Amino acid sequence: MSIDFSSAYKINKNDNVFLDTNILIFLFSPDFVSSNEYQVDTYSKIFEMLVEKQNNMYINSLVVSEFLNRCLRIDFDKNFQDDNKSKHYKNDYRGSSEYKQTLNILLKLLHKMLNVFKIQQLDDDFSKFETISEFEKSDELDFNDLVISRTVLNQNLKLLSDDKDFDNYDGINTKWYL
Repeated sequence: MSIDFSSAYKINKNDNVFLDTNILIFLFSPDFVSSNEYQVDTYSKIFEMLVEKQNNMYINSLVVSEFLNRCLRIDFDKNFQDDNKSKHYKNDYRGSSEYKQTLNILLKLLHKMLNVFKIQQLDDDFSKFETISEFEKSDELDFNDLVISRTVLNQNLKLLSDDKDFDNYDGINTKWYL
C-alpha cells in the first residue's frame, strides 16, 4: 500500500518549477551529501508528483555547475583526501581515476535529468543582469542565488529549494507547494 501525498502538497499541473542545486543533490546523489532522510524523502515525493503531473522543470548553467562542482568536491573530501589534508583538489584529484569515475557518474545523472525526466535547460539572461544594483538590493544572497532568483522572477517560475537564503529575496517563496 502506498501513501497518497497529493493532499499534502499543492502542486498544480501548470506549475513551472526551477530546481535548485540542493534539490538535484538530494534527488540524484544523496550519497554525496550529509542530508537528513526527511529532506531526501520530502523532495523525492515532490519531484515524483512533478513528474507524474508532467510539470515543466528547469535548471540553468549555474545549477549544473554547482551540482557538478559540489559533488566532485564532496567526493574529493570523502574519498580522496587523506587525514593530513595534504592532497590538493586541482593538482592531485583532477585528472585522477577517482575524479574521472565520479565525473562519469555525475554526467550520467545529468543525462538522466535532461533526457529521462525532461528537465529543461534555461537561459539565465545574464547579459540583462545588473550585478551592482542586484547586490545593493540584497547582500543576504550569494551571486549564484541572486542570478537564480532573478531568473525565477523574470520567467515567472516557482523555486524548489531547501536553501533558506532565498527567504531573504523579495518575491521568492520556496514553500509554494505547501
